Amino acid sequence: MARKNIKPIYSNTYKHKRKINWKKWLWILLIIVVIGSGITGWHLWHVHQAQTLRQYPIRGISVSQQDGFVDFEGVKKAGMSFAYLRTTSGTTYFDDNFSANYDRIQGADLKIGVYLMFSFSKSAKDQAKYFEEKVGYKVGNLPIAIQVAYYGDYANNPPNKAKQGKKLQELTRNLANYYATPCVIWTTPTISKQMITPYLSDSRQWLVVKNLAALRKQKLNAQTEFVQYSDGADLKVDGQKSSFATSVFTGKRQTWQEIN
Repeated sequence: MARKNIKPIYSNTYKHKRKINWKKWLWILLIIVVIGSGITGWHLWHVHQAQTLRQYPIRGISVSQQDGFVDFEGVKKAGMSFAYLRTTSGTTYFDDNFSANYDRIQGADLKIGVYLMFSFSKSAKDQAKYFEEKVGYKVGNLPIAIQVAYYGDYANNPPNKAKQGKKLQELTRNLANYYATPCVIWTTPTISKQMITPYLSDSRQWLVVKNLAALRKQKLNAQTEFVQYSDGADLKVDGQKSSFATSVFTGKRQTWQEIN
């Protein structure tokens, strides 16, 4: 009787061939590379941040009523050296928290500054008068800052630069004469070129840049004393993260020490 040729039911009944899923391992490798690159990038970013901040050890915050209650002693412990408090805008706005902030900051061992928002629609004389009435002599020991920004419709339709530059020049002169203290113009590099430099070429300046990377690249002239590098940097105040607009003092350390 002839022997039948019996075939196994399954092809791997007698022999198991292991297959490697190359696609799976390639995806795993790709994920590892992406995560590793992210960690490396994050580390390098923090290194660059730290290097830039070491160049400018004198740092501070600006505060308005939108920040709510601020623990200024905690801000000092977080490494800040100064704080600027918002006061007025134009001839109708007065920051609700200014008086309380100014009183509480006195014992925090921070240098104190105040700032007002420049109005394109109000006269220099009226803006100065309103500031003087509301703020009195609570102006701290830093230069009075005048913040110039394109607000509202002015962002798309900027005002006449020559007219506003001359008005800003008048406002700066009025405040400097009344308080016998200098003013610093706080604005972006673009507005500075358009409106500040042509009319207040010798004025102290406070520039606004996007971040610390932009600060590293920014060419600072002799008039630049402050640079705002973040509009929402996180500080650890009393163990909790608090977000503030943060700036560095870019002037000479001797100049800072001479400020009373």
